[in-house]
Amino acid sequence: MNNYNQDPFINFDGIQKIQQELGRLFEGDWVKPSARYNASGDWSPATDTIETATDWHYVVDLPGVALSDVDVSVHRGEIRIKGDKSAAHMGTVVNQERSDGAFERIIRLPEDADEASLNASMKNGVLSLTVSKSHQSGARPIPVKEVD
Repeated sequence: MNNYNQDPFINFDGIQKIQQELGRLFEGDWVKPSARYNASGDWSPATDTIETATDWHYVVDLPGVALSDVDVSVHRGEIRIKGDKSAAHMGTVVNQERSDGAFERIIRLPEDADEASLNASMKNGVLSLTVSKSHQSGARPIPVKEVD
């Protein structure tokens, strides 16, 4: 007979981590390449992509993140959102479900996006990004001249 007094939920945190990683696998780059990319951060904020006739809109959830802790840049067809969400705990954390720590999110822009037109604003923990569609996207006819 086994005399070990072992808590059956001792590895519950590990199981939760595996479940999160499996969820990321099925939402990851190989399924939806432009949807989500966590380059180096501990967590990646959820992002919605909305297309209109003239613009691309990205809505990024950053609850509990101060504007001063967010850095947005655009380069070579990618929007990079970096920051840090610090958690202030008033005691010992017994169970943690909310993400905190450093984060980085890379959004790959569609080919018709004009990265020079990127506008960003933040309100109530929601970062809104808007990129205009380029008027010069797609194929255009090229006149061919006859040379003697």
